[in-house]
Amino acid sequence: MKKLLNAAWSGIALSAAVFVVTSMLIGFAHGEAQFASGSSMARMCVAVLVIGLGFGVPSLIYETELPTGLKVLIHMGTGVIVMLATSLVIGWIDFSRGWKVCLLYAALQIAVAFILWLLTCVRTKKDAEDMNKRIEDKK
Repeated sequence: MKKLLNAAWSGIALSAAVFVVTSMLIGFAHGEAQFASGSSMARMCVAVLVIGLGFGVPSLIYETELPTGLKVLIHMGTGVIVMLATSLVIGWIDFSRGWKVCLLYAALQIAVAFILWLLTCVRTKKDAEDMNKRIEDKK
C-alpha cells in the first residue's frame, strides 16, 4: 500500500509541477484572458490529479519481471490514454478549434510526457550507478 501511495503522490506532484509551469508560460504569453477561475479552475485541478494518478499508479509495473518494452507500453500507454481522455473532458483539447489544432495539442502533451519519462529514466539509471559504485567501494 505504501508503494501505491508513493507512486500516486509522485505522479500527482509531477503533474502539478507541469501544470504550474504551463500555466505560467500561458499567462506570460496570453495574459489574464486565458486563465480559469472558480469551478473551472477546480475542474482543472481535478484533471491534474487524475492525470497524475494515470501516470503514477501504472509506474508500479516497473517492479515486475515483465520485459522492459512491455513495462513502458503499459505505463506510458495507460498514462497517455488517461491524459488525452482527461484533456478532452476538461476542454484542453477542444475539437471546435479544428482537428489539426487538436492533433497538435495531443502531440505536444505526448511529447512532454515522454520527455519527462526519459528524464526520469536517466535520473534513475544514474542513481543506480551511484549506488552500485558505493557498494563496490565498500568491498
